[in-house]
Amino acid sequence: MSQDARVLSIQALRDFKGSMIKFVEEARSALSGVDMELRRMRDWLERDQLGYWQMQVKKRSEAVMNARSELAKRQIAAKGNSSISDTEQKEALRLAQRRLHVAEEKVQVVKRLIPILHHEIAEYKSCASPMNDHLSGGMERSLGTLEKMVRSLEDYLALQAPTTQRDAPAAGASRSAEGTSAAGPAAPSAPAGEAPAEAPTAETPAGSAAEAAADR
Repeated sequence: MSQDARVLSIQALRDFKGSMIKFVEEARSALSGVDMELRRMRDWLERDQLGYWQMQVKKRSEAVMNARSELAKRQIAAKGNSSISDTEQKEALRLAQRRLHVAEEKVQVVKRLIPILHHEIAEYKSCASPMNDHLSGGMERSLGTLEKMVRSLEDYLALQAPTTQRDAPAAGASRSAEGTSAAGPAAPSAPAGEAPAEAPTAETPAGSAAEAAADR
C-alpha cells in the first residue's frame, strides 16, 4: 500500500547537507595535515638527522685524531722529564673518543628508524586510502543525491492543486431552459386549490371546451 510523503522540514535537509560539506572539508584538511607531517618527519629523519650525525662523525673523528696527535707530542716531550704530565691530553682524547662513539651510535639509530618510519607510513596510507577515496567519490555522490532530493521536494511543494470549474452546472441549466423555450410556451399554472384545466384535444370541439370553461 502506498503511503503519503511526510515532508516536515526541507531546511533540515539543507542543514544536514551543510554539515556534510563541513565534515568533508575538515576531514580533507586533517588528512592533508597528516600527510604534510609525515613528509616533514621523513625529511627530518633522512636528511636532517642522518646528514647531521654523519657530519658529526666526520668532525669528531678529526677531533680524535687531533687529540691523539697532541697526546703523542706530549708523551714525546715527557720522556726524560718527569715534570711534564700527559694527563690532560689523555682526558681530551678520552672525551673525543666518547663523543665520536655517541655520533656513530646516532647514525646507526637513525638508519634503523628510517625503514621503520617507511613501514609505518605505508601502513597509515593503506588505512587512510579508503577514507580519501570516499571523500573524493562517495561523499560527492551523496551530496549530489541529497541536493536532488531537496530540489525534488521543493518542486513538489511548489505544485498547486487543480481548480474545479464551478460554472459547469449553471451552463447546463441554461442550455436546458433554452431547449424548453424552443419546444413551446409553458402551460399556465392553475389557481391555488383548483385542478389544472385539461388542455383541449383534437377530438374535443373548440366550443365544447369554451362551454366547459364557462360552466366553471
